[in-house]
Amino acid sequence: MNNCQTKCPAIRVVMFPKDTNPSGNIFGGVILSNIDIAAGVAARAVTHHRTVTVCMKEVIFNRPVKVGDILTFWADVIKTGRTSITIRVKVEAERRGEVIPVTEGEAIFVAVDQEDRPIPLDSPLGTQGGDGKTSAPTAPVPVASGETAAEKPAAESKSGDACAIDHAGSKKKKDKSSKKDKSKKKDKKKHKSEHRNKK
Repeated sequence: MNNCQTKCPAIRVVMFPKDTNPSGNIFGGVILSNIDIAAGVAARAVTHHRTVTVCMKEVIFNRPVKVGDILTFWADVIKTGRTSITIRVKVEAERRGEVIPVTEGEAIFVAVDQEDRPIPLDSPLGTQGGDGKTSAPTAPVPVASGETAAEKPAAESKSGDACAIDHAGSKKKKDKSSKKDKSKKKDKKKHKSEHRNKK
């Protein structure tokens, strides 16, 4: 029995007239798309993280594919790195009882976090790219009607900054007016004292 981590008949697809090119053969882009899907199926057996295609290389179209062919895509994991998986896909066409090798190629997938940053294949769920740390789940932040959780902190921050500036300005004005009042009182006392001395 085949181990899906090393070799896997990932998908089987019947070719229809809608998939043809102007020459009447199956369009190469349709086959490439299915190679990508088959490689993605094999990648899921290697890591529980979401994976994305980063490279399609060495795709060789050995024989044309015809309408009515049943294509079998065999996916073979040939290499794994820290964050990447290299998969070779071989495509066979069943045509009137005959099995014909038609296409083969390699695809490279990379495991990514929710922000599409590369992460190790064997890292725990919730790992963030760049630091290799796991983010703890956070409870939803309650917000007022018409606001989003992302908007509320920004709004509070802005109002807080404006408030701080106003208070600082008011404080400066109060300090200045307080100094003027003290200066006036001091002048009045000095004037009264001089007036008494003259008498």
